[in-house]
Amino acid sequence: MSYPETIERAGGTILIVDDNPANLGVIVDHLEDRGLEVSVAQGGEEALKRARFVRPDLILLDVMMPGIDGFETCRRLKADEATRSIPVIFMTALSDVDDKVHAFAAGGVDYVSKPFQVEELLARVRTHLNLRSVQQRLLEQNRLLQDEIAARREAEDALRASELRYRRLFETASDGIVLVDPESGRITDVNPALSAMVNQSVPQLLGEVLWEHEPFSRNPSCKDAIEELRREEHVRFGDWNLDTGRGTSVDVEVNGSLYSVDGRAVVQCNLRDITARKEAEARIRYMALHDSLTGLANRTLFEDRLGHAIAQSRRQEAQMAVLLLDLDRFKHINDSLGHHVGDQLLEEFAMRLRTCLRDSDTAARLGGDEFAVCLPGLKSVDDAEAVARKIMAVLQAPFQIEQHELNIGGSIGIARYPEDGLDHGTLLRAADTAMYDAKAHGRGTYRFFTPELNEAAQLRHMLVNEVRHAHRRGEFRLYYQPQLSMASQQITGVEALLRWEHPQHGVISPVLFIPLLEELGLMPEVGEWVLRTACRQNVEWQAMGLEPVRTAVNLSAQQFYRGNIVHAVSAALEESGLDPRLLELELTESLTLDESETTIRIMMELKELGVSLTLDDFGTGWSSLSYLRRFPLNRIKIDRSFMRDVTTHENAAAVVHSILNLAQSLGLTCVAEGVETAEQFDYLKDQLCSEIQGFLFSQPLPAQEIPTLIQAAARVGFAAARSEGAAFAPDQAVAARSRRCA
Repeated sequence: MSYPETIERAGGTILIVDDNPANLGVIVDHLEDRGLEVSVAQGGEEALKRARFVRPDLILLDVMMPGIDGFETCRRLKADEATRSIPVIFMTALSDVDDKVHAFAAGGVDYVSKPFQVEELLARVRTHLNLRSVQQRLLEQNRLLQDEIAARREAEDALRASELRYRRLFETASDGIVLVDPESGRITDVNPALSAMVNQSVPQLLGEVLWEHEPFSRNPSCKDAIEELRREEHVRFGDWNLDTGRGTSVDVEVNGSLYSVDGRAVVQCNLRDITARKEAEARIRYMALHDSLTGLANRTLFEDRLGHAIAQSRRQEAQMAVLLLDLDRFKHINDSLGHHVGDQLLEEFAMRLRTCLRDSDTAARLGGDEFAVCLPGLKSVDDAEAVARKIMAVLQAPFQIEQHELNIGGSIGIARYPEDGLDHGTLLRAADTAMYDAKAHGRGTYRFFTPELNEAAQLRHMLVNEVRHAHRRGEFRLYYQPQLSMASQQITGVEALLRWEHPQHGVISPVLFIPLLEELGLMPEVGEWVLRTACRQNVEWQAMGLEPVRTAVNLSAQQFYRGNIVHAVSAALEESGLDPRLLELELTESLTLDESETTIRIMMELKELGVSLTLDDFGTGWSSLSYLRRFPLNRIKIDRSFMRDVTTHENAAAVVHSILNLAQSLGLTCVAEGVETAEQFDYLKDQLCSEIQGFLFSQPLPAQEIPTLIQAAARVGFAAARSEGAAFAPDQAVAARSRRCA
């Protein structure tokens, strides 16, 4: 094998350091002819810099040079981390043995004598390039080996740390943990938290069959849970109740997992104590179904109880009655003596009202000074009249509130089942009509509903006939009420509200016609029109140069369950070109939402379109907390019934505070609706409520007047506009029209 072939195969870069250009030329020519990369330097200082830059595979270094000589240059190369490993061959005319020893001591690996013998020079270059190549391969293999060793050590350390961490978490976890053999059902390990939870030591629990041993045996689902885990990797079993051995029990939420340890299956059940949460849920549920001031049932609970009483009376062919009562002169007392006196008066009257009723009766505060009573299981109409007289009697005695002796009366309307109505809505409307007749006859009395008082029923009949054609005639309008950010002081959204402008009867209250649309099955058709119109209007506002804002649209139960709502929303977005993120769909608990798979599926399909979902009227239904856990919601709206007393009664404030904290912990934003006073606004600001909506800032307005609102808020912020006396409504005519349409 010839030297050139060997050198060429080895390859590499060589730095030649020599102050003699003639020597450089000769060496460079020979090396480059063999396919090597060559770099040159004509002095020691230059060599040091070039070596750091080029990083050659070999350096040919002359000994005798001006400035620093070759020995010193070599020493500095070896002292530098960047160039230390580069082999150096000295080129010298010196023949003294001491000089050669000196060269090796400086760090050289070889030397060639001048004048050069080309074959000798190439042989030495070839040898050291090959050695350099072998050395680098060995270094790389060593590095890879070290990396593998380090990786294994890291994996072993991670495994030990993981085992230690798991054991530490197992021992210190606040949740109870029990490990079970899925084949035998026997307990293989428990942590101290579980031992303390059931007041049994670890040895007492180990080896026992889970579903046969107290405290687990009282839960029949224990055995089924282990069986299910043998088929599934993770299962949530719901709630179990465990005996603590102290005469009490604890409610726990159970999550089970199946995993393998050394090829052996293990079931792990995590038991979280939810006793406090259940108590809190019960308290919030109670507050959601009861009036925060008087403790009586609220409208939601009353209508539910009334519905049950009607069903029972229908089955038993019995009679029942509904009383609607309004306190006389209460507004004068409330306005003249203050809300705190009015609140105490309402509380005192509620206590007196309870003394007039049986345990089976239900009394409710529907709002303000309006009360209702459900009297099931009556033998005759005389029983309802007797209760009305008792209530009138307790109202006659003066009320001692602080230093005031207050005398008030009441007007009562009575509706009977089945004579005056077959459902709770009809009975309440009949009782309301009779109550206003009592007021018209001098107050302080009661009246039964009679056909002669049936103007309301006649109006309803007219509305039933007219509402069928209202959509076709183009009599429906959309008004918009702004939603305002507490942080930015800007309008961030609007709620689209359906209004009916009848050509003969003027603006019809939505309280009257929206239930009719539901009853007649017209809501899906009208609801689609609302969706398309609201989306198109939002795009038109943006085309006018307005900053994008959300548009909230209410969905009815008919739309949600029978109107192919996903298709309707998708079509409205596609037709208008609206960004889905700007559409918010409001669902209300009062629309019989449930936690069925159908409900969850529809919600998830709506979310996939990119729209956001809001739970409206939060706190007025039966299962608010359950909804929040399962439904894919973005936002909740605090019902206006809670806002009414938020600044005047601690219970109402506690409910709002709890709702805001609950929403924050679940990552939801809150919109408080029905904000009508500066005191309510200041309270919500202190509580860090995200957004507000209400008459304090703007009533619902036609679409063409919304841009003025948005621009006014963008210019100075709504709080500044209020403090400066700037009305959001552009003029008095607009404000008056807004009140009529609200």
